Order: sequence, then C-alpha cells, then structure tokens
Amino acid sequence: MLGLFSFFVALAAAYPARGPCSGNCWTHDPSMIQRESDGTYFRFSTGTGVNTMTSSSLKGPWTNVGAALPGGSKITLSGVNSTDIWAPDVHYSDGTYYMYYVLSELGTQNSEIGVATSTTMEPGSWTDHGIIGLPANTDYNRIDPNWINIGGTQYLQFGSYWQDLYQVKLESALEVGSNTPYQIAYNASLNHRIEASFLFEYNDYYYLFFSSGIAGSYTATYPAQGGEYSIRVCRSSTGTGDFVDKDGTACVNSGGTMVLASHNQVYGPGGQGIIQDSDLGPVLFYHFYLYSEKEAGGDGNAGYRYGWNEIGWETGWPVVKAT
Repeated sequence: MLGLFSFFVALAAAYPARGPCSGNCWTHDPSMIQRESDGTYFRFSTGTGVNTMTSSSLKGPWTNVGAALPGGSKITLSGVNSTDIWAPDVHYSDGTYYMYYVLSELGTQNSEIGVATSTTMEPGSWTDHGIIGLPANTDYNRIDPNWINIGGTQYLQFGSYWQDLYQVKLESALEVGSNTPYQIAYNASLNHRIEASFLFEYNDYYYLFFSSGIAGSYTATYPAQGGEYSIRVCRSSTGTGDFVDKDGTACVNSGGTMVLASHNQVYGPGGQGIIQDSDLGPVLFYHFYLYSEKEAGGDGNAGYRYGWNEIGWETGWPVVKAT
C-alpha cells in the first residue's frame, strides 16, 4: 500500500490540477462542442440514447438535458440494445451538426458506426441516418469514431484492440463508400489496448491523441499499477499516416508520448478530445475515474467524471497546463 501511495504522490507532482467543474460532472467517452448560434457548450457521452449535458462555460454548471436519440438508433445489431449508444463524436459543418456514434457488444467485433444530424443539437432534434457503411474486418473493431477534414477531404479515425487504430476516407459525411480503411497506430503490448483516437490539427502537424491501457471494470486491486488508461499522442505532417511520437518511434510500432496519466483523484484519464475554445484556445477534455471510487472497490460507470485542462505546446508537443 505504501508503494502505491508513493506512486500517486509522484504522479500528483507531475501534472497540474484539472479545471473546475460544477453541476452534473459525470461523463463517459465525452465529445464536446460549442453551439455556433449562442456559444452554449454541449457535452455528449456514452449512455442511453446518448447522454447530453449543456453549460454556458467549460466549468459548468452542467445540466443533463436528456438523450440526443431518445428512441435509440435505427441500426439493428444482434444482441445489442439500440438505445445503448457509445462514444459519440460531434462536429459542425455548413449549418449542420454531425454525430458519429457506436453500437457494440462489449468485448466483441459485433459493432457498427452510425451517424445522425441536427441543426441545433437539442435532444430529440437529431435525424438518424444509420450505418455509415464501414466494412467489417477481423483486423479492426468498428468503434470510437472521430471525424476530421484534411485539405478538403473528410476522414474518420476508429478502432481498438484488433490491430488498433484505423483511418478511412469518407465519400461524404454520411457514408464511407468504397474507400478502404488502413492502419495508423498499433501497440504490441497490453493486448493491443489502444482506442479512442482523436486527430487535431495544430500549426504544421496533425496530432493523433489516443487512450492506452485498460478502460473500466476498476476495483481496489485491478488493474496492476500503470495498466489503467492514459492519454498519449503521436503526430504527422500529413494526417493520413507516418505518425511518430516525440522520440521518433512510429505509432504503428507501439509509439506514443504520454500526455496525461493518473494523478491525485484522476485515475485512468482517457476517452479524450480537443475543443478549440473561443477564450482559452486548445483544451483537452476527457473522462477519468475517481481514485476514491477505485479505492472503495469500484462503482462501475458511475465512478466516471469529466475533466479538462488547457493545452500548451513545448518543442511542438502538447502538454497539459493549469487553469
């Protein structure tokens, strides 16, 4: 126990405090965006029909306003409840908000990625378009989508575990078409436990943030120290391949520079994204598990919370800052 305490004391000194949060601070696999019309912050997360929170500030107070898709997804997947929707990813383009989401049977490749659209993001305003047509393949799992526009072409990052992270060019925002996915990150350790990719353009590079390690099912004794989620990054000048970490190790060869790990009450940070805040600039948002909940034996998904930190850049690499 003394060794574990010393471990967390050391990590506490390594990272600045997270930003404050008031109101409803629960979240899991969050996606965050500001509404164009009035600047309202929307925070979407895994949950029944996609959990939706709103606030006038990153700090809160956050209010649960209901499910984005209260009737669930139109996708039919054997053994999966269509209202149990995972890992939303939301972006805005030309007057429309697009939300990519996942239906999946935990621990299997029985998964599909779908997409819905709205002009306001209000609960119940979303039109579900169903699957995007990403082909099934034993090399990857169709989960954790993330959208980006690179030079006028739309791409989607996705995947975990089975050969890890992939990218595919989109025919349109609503479909993959005949385009073939390709691998952009692979970790030979920890049963290939990387997922939740998020690609962010900054200056002359595209930064591939991802979660590495074991997600969830945390108890007082599981997982082994250092085996939990953490946030890592690689970068590329093109955004479509050749991602490397700060040491020059390829992301397809187990590369990944640490951005944020467990510290203080922040245990297993991950499920991350970046929001370009109108006042603060780039902000890293993520979920974490309360360390006190883990010490008490774990509390399932109820133990997750919303965290955020401003991002700074040192020698071209992102670092978390105090707010």
